[in-house]
Amino acid sequence: MNIDFYKKLKLLFAHMRKIKLFFFILLLFATTLVFSQNSVGDKISWNAYTQIRGTTNFNNYHNFSLRRLKFWAKSTPEFSKHWSYKVQVIFMSGQNEVFFLQDIYGQYRWKNSSVRFGQFLPQFSLQRHQPDYLVPSMERARAVSFLIPGASLGGRDIGIQYNLTALNGSLKFNVGVFNGYGIKEYRFDNSGYMVSQNLSYEFNIKQSKIKFGYSVIYRDAQNTKFPLIISDSITYSGSDFRYSIYGIFTSKIIDFQAEYLSAKLEDGNADGYYGLLTIKPNDKNHIYLVYDAYKSDNSMINDNPWYLGGYNYFFKSYKIMLTLETGFQKSGNVYENRTILQLQLFFH
Repeated sequence: MNIDFYKKLKLLFAHMRKIKLFFFILLLFATTLVFSQNSVGDKISWNAYTQIRGTTNFNNYHNFSLRRLKFWAKSTPEFSKHWSYKVQVIFMSGQNEVFFLQDIYGQYRWKNSSVRFGQFLPQFSLQRHQPDYLVPSMERARAVSFLIPGASLGGRDIGIQYNLTALNGSLKFNVGVFNGYGIKEYRFDNSGYMVSQNLSYEFNIKQSKIKFGYSVIYRDAQNTKFPLIISDSITYSGSDFRYSIYGIFTSKIIDFQAEYLSAKLEDGNADGYYGLLTIKPNDKNHIYLVYDAYKSDNSMINDNPWYLGGYNYFFKSYKIMLTLETGFQKSGNVYENRTILQLQLFFH
């Protein structure tokens, strides 16, 4: 009897999550309609999109999921000459179907400089700062996802960052100071810290662009877990040094980017790199190939590289896009497959 009761209770909570998701989507449309007809709407920009996917290995795994439902609001240039802000939340099947606050920050701009403060993504890595909906492949490379400062800590951090743009926008410099323990918890007695620095330079060659740069961070970690680098049974305290070297070439026909990332702890190391080639026959059809390599001192993570290939069809630019991707990774003596079909849809 008790077992049946708990089963019914579990089904009820699952149903409530679906109802909550429905009303959240309804709220997106309602707020967009209200503010578009109000003078306040001139000072606020609303955006939302979702990625719905099906995944299979053609053997023993088949799954449908909501990869992400993301909603953000930010100020427009009409809001203020110097001040701006952004708030962003996300809903994911992989995060127990709960809403998660990602960004909430303010920014002050003057001349070619700005200062950002609050909860946001420290400027580290090339691909991590490319929006999800513009990355050609289904996921960012493992080296990026695993080695950004907040990889297993909620992605973002709380701090302050200075940004400089020079040489007519070609040179970008960023330096920041952060808590260093992510956003999954808040510590009232934190004694650690993290500093980050990024530098990039971009230039044109006829109708093509080349950009290259680097990112570094140093963290004095205190009682922090890094399961994507060392064993998840270790709570680590000590120095944490990471860096990224990257480059990207973009043109009308092909794009190519590559990046190498490394993390060095006192108890272990990890590094990885990727290469992403995108071929663009026309505006509607893009084909991409990815080589994704990653190695760490956590023996539970498969160190063999992924070989990926995919196809993007743009119904309406990136706002309505269908993607098919398949890839292989060696596990033991066999190569395992992962194939994903995903629909990306913008609400506003």
